[in-house]
Amino acid sequence: MIVPEATSITIRAARWPQDLHAAQLLLRHYGEFLLHNPAGPVNICLADYEEELAALPERYQEPKAVLLLAFRADEAVGCVAVKQRKDRPGSCEMKRLWTEPSARGAGLGRKLIQAAMEWSRTEGAKELLLDTVAEAMPEAVMLYRRMGFVETERHNANPIPGLLFMKMDLL
Repeated sequence: MIVPEATSITIRAARWPQDLHAAQLLLRHYGEFLLHNPAGPVNICLADYEEELAALPERYQEPKAVLLLAFRADEAVGCVAVKQRKDRPGSCEMKRLWTEPSARGAGLGRKLIQAAMEWSRTEGAKELLLDTVAEAMPEAVMLYRRMGFVETERHNANPIPGLLFMKMDLL
């Protein structure tokens, strides 16, 4: 396997509407992975998923939220969404972290998380929250832990069983 060089990756906020197709494609791949992953299908927030994808520009519009896209040249190869939590001042929530298989192995997931942390700090957040299904994404959970995320109490109303809730202090 040829590992892409990390230096050739650019991460930036999605520009709407020009990045809509690339963002939708990445998030469709994310959804397909969840439905067909080795641990079995995970219906993690995939109800009304096509409607969510159509509304990306409204859902992830700065300054309250952002969809960060990673590009290798002109190809979108990863993403992560971050939104401020209205119900939890000083908190942001990270969602939909995804890297294309062709871009794995060069630290892209770490770079996307770091970009999410930086965006959150810029918006005044003191903590970054996430939820995940550990069985479906064990590599992501290991990365979260290596980066300083710790398990925490439930922090949202996500009804999916078996969720792992994590947070990282940003101070």
